[in-house]
Amino acid sequence: MDVNDSIKLQMGINNLVKWCDDWGMALHPEKCVVVHFGRKNPQYDYFIGSTKIKSEEGVRDLGVFIENTCDPSAHIDKITKRAHGVISQIRRMTILRDRHTVTNKSFVRPLLETAATAWNPWKRGDVEKLEKVQRRCLRLVDGLKKLPYEKRLEELDLQLLENRRERGDLIQCFKYLNGYNDVCPDQVFTFVRDRHDKLTRSFVNNNLVAEKTSLDVRKYFFANRVTGAWNSLPLDVRLASSVNSFKNKYDAFIKLNVHRD
Repeated sequence: MDVNDSIKLQMGINNLVKWCDDWGMALHPEKCVVVHFGRKNPQYDYFIGSTKIKSEEGVRDLGVFIENTCDPSAHIDKITKRAHGVISQIRRMTILRDRHTVTNKSFVRPLLETAATAWNPWKRGDVEKLEKVQRRCLRLVDGLKKLPYEKRLEELDLQLLENRRERGDLIQCFKYLNGYNDVCPDQVFTFVRDRHDKLTRSFVNNNLVAEKTSLDVRKYFFANRVTGAWNSLPLDVRLASSVNSFKNKYDAFIKLNVHRD
């Protein structure tokens, strides 16, 4: 960001303040923050009227805690803490903990999966921290406590949360590539066809190409991390006629591979 970008952003804030004044509303400066992204960010000051907007290293936006490093660890700490609290409430309030009660998807799973495409973790510690919540939850099910975690998942027809996040990524990828998100795919992904016009298998299959980067935050960004998983899907799955059809074909493909393993 240079000084011109800063001026444009301040002008945008000024226009918003004016719009609020015209409609009899007001922005509360104490409830507004600015987050500066990037190591070389000059961290310019911004104002609402004459009041300087305070700077923070992280902020909650649409339910996701975003840090200036774009590291999802802080968000994961928050949602896992809330999820463990819900599990503790279930444990205290129930005597009969059957499969339906404990595995009810409206209790814990939304806390761990809402907007997961935006904060999907890449650190193994964060992945395990999320999985630990489901592992603890399934120990509550009557009759399954002594089984290994993998057996409990199989018995309840559930997946690892890590696998569910990959499924969610691929569903979003399918939506982008087929116009369901109203965004041009070329603005999100790079295709083999953009690199060359040789009739290789990857060219014919319209495979994606990951961006070369040295930073983890960019390496594991959605458009990069989904590339390998998408390219490895069979064509009949990738060419599904609708979102529901894609989900069904993908689930069938995964189950088939699990049985083979």
